[in-house]
Amino acid sequence: MYPIIAKIGPFIIYSYGMMVAIAFLFGVVIAKLEAVRKKINPDLVYDLSFYLLIGSMIGARFYYIFFFDLENFLENPLSVFKIWQGGLSIHGGIFAGVITGLVFSKARRISFWVLADLVAPSIILGQAIGRVGCFLNGCCFGISIRPFCGLRSHPTQIYELILDSVGFLVLWGLRKKIKLAGGLFLLYIMLYSVIRIIVSHFRADNSYLWNTNLTLADLTCVVMFTAALVLFIKKKYA
Repeated sequence: MYPIIAKIGPFIIYSYGMMVAIAFLFGVVIAKLEAVRKKINPDLVYDLSFYLLIGSMIGARFYYIFFFDLENFLENPLSVFKIWQGGLSIHGGIFAGVITGLVFSKARRISFWVLADLVAPSIILGQAIGRVGCFLNGCCFGISIRPFCGLRSHPTQIYELILDSVGFLVLWGLRKKIKLAGGLFLLYIMLYSVIRIIVSHFRADNSYLWNTNLTLADLTCVVMFTAALVLFIKKKYA
């Protein structure tokens, strides 16, 4: 793998951090295009993107540390800042992003669901790009397989890259057809939950619950999918 892309004097460019930055930039561009189409001030996108980046990164990092790396964190608390090396949980990022969005929407007096729909395609596109960083960094790896074409484990990062990319195309194609406020975002939650459950069965870094075959990711995705489906139905028939 290639966790380090380049070294320029004392500066080190990490592949994971670089791909996260690229994902963020692409997400902002896509969200701006949607803002223009929906006649929403593009400046709002820049402000929202900044706060979402900070909030989701904090949530993603602490969620990962609490469930997957707590012992190492207690031994070395400063490791919390080493996000350029990986160690971010998408579920923590989503939860924190929702909270950030709620606070932002209230402060700016704009519908949370309008903002959520605006950034939904950007989120899953960013996740797709971010998985390239995971692949280069060597994290989020898959379970072992019989050697094939040089592979010794399932390239789960690539699996999710492909599925997330398909998810982006689905959301992008439906963004003009779904008129329900919040419908596109709730569809994203349901779509990604299914994607993650599929990929989790091939990952080797799962956290299992209560000595069962149920993973933390599976449980979280089931809860997220159910909540999104209930809200979608409730909003549609309210």
